[in-house]
Amino acid sequence: MNRVYLICVYLVCFGSCLMTCGNSSYASKPAAAATASAPAQTAATTPTQSTNAAASTSNPSQQKNVLVKVATLNGLEANDEFTRNVQVLQAQRQEIVKLNASTNEAAADSDARKALQTQLDAAVKKLEADNQIMAKSYGYSILRNYVRIPEVSQVFVVLTEDEITKQPAPTDGSAPGKTLKVCSLNDAKANQSFQDTVGKLQQMRQQAITAKDALDKATDTSDKAYKQGQFDLIMKQLNEANTEATKAYAFNLNRQYVMSIEKSTLYIEATPEEAAAAEKANAGADSKKSDTPK
Repeated sequence: MNRVYLICVYLVCFGSCLMTCGNSSYASKPAAAATASAPAQTAATTPTQSTNAAASTSNPSQQKNVLVKVATLNGLEANDEFTRNVQVLQAQRQEIVKLNASTNEAAADSDARKALQTQLDAAVKKLEADNQIMAKSYGYSILRNYVRIPEVSQVFVVLTEDEITKQPAPTDGSAPGKTLKVCSLNDAKANQSFQDTVGKLQQMRQQAITAKDALDKATDTSDKAYKQGQFDLIMKQLNEANTEATKAYAFNLNRQYVMSIEKSTLYIEATPEEAAAAEKANAGADSKKSDTPK
């Protein structure tokens, strides 16, 4: 079983909270306006429309993006495959950035520059082809921004080597598992609550790191005492929050976890015009279904 999204608080990386995947992120629930469904819509393959300060000031309501549903991913395999595909696009885009920089640095009209340009052209062509496949399969484009919302998932703790050796030997003769399920999140609300909890812990941990750094750099006695008090308070709050997370989810800052997503929904950040068009298209599709003879 492929389990995606390493949850490693010490590395400040949690797959479902703030981690971006290509241009997709795992964040909060969509606004009410995002109830329309627009799978594989054309708008999903166009570049994101930028919101500049002048336009936002003159008519902010027209610049505010909403979330429009583009796909629902059912099953572990479908969710893992989508994640892998997005990671491939992300890696391809990063490679293009590197090739472009190398090409520009190479001497003009040199054989090296020509070779790099050939590689760059091929990489761009490959990315465009793969991006089109993603658009057809999921309504996803690396040129757009997305929010992916887990709805059903499992959280596993990564076992230490000592814990692995203490696991009961599998009856089928296979190697002992390296993870152990600690909780199940069976709806979007539960997933969001878990994400919020881990996100809060990450934020508090970062505050503790900052406070400890300030404490270590303090030289004045009174200033050092003040910063010690700040650090102690933050650590107290962090330990209390960590204890609550352990009670609720068997989640602890001192451990590593993986999240296995069984169902998720993908939303695109769309302009109000795109959202309205998607809603109209879906209404038309629903109307045709209702007119179909039973």
